[in-house]
Amino acid sequence: MEAQEQTVKTDKQRNNLKTGAKIALIVLLLNVVGQLAAVYQTRYQLVSPLIPESTIWEISKQFIFHAIVSASASVVALVLYFFDKYLFVIILVGLILIADRFIYM
Repeated sequence: MEAQEQTVKTDKQRNNLKTGAKIALIVLLLNVVGQLAAVYQTRYQLVSPLIPESTIWEISKQFIFHAIVSASASVVALVLYFFDKYLFVIILVGLILIADRFIYM
């Protein structure tokens, strides 16, 4: 009886980690989309003959950098997800999202 309860508890914990990893991957991919949307919005709103293209590039460069880092991390997290390393996926996504807020170019 106790062995069966332990198995049910382990399966439930594994399913919770799997759901958390799925949510973390979705949040990371939404972060990539948000960064690319910020690049588009910056380039769209700063169309002016008075603003040089190099200035627009300097503003957009940080968003592009964050999008590339987040996209690369999402590929790594997806590989970890398929190898059933759900806790590592959650930790990796958390670290990337925290670093995304504090790293500037």
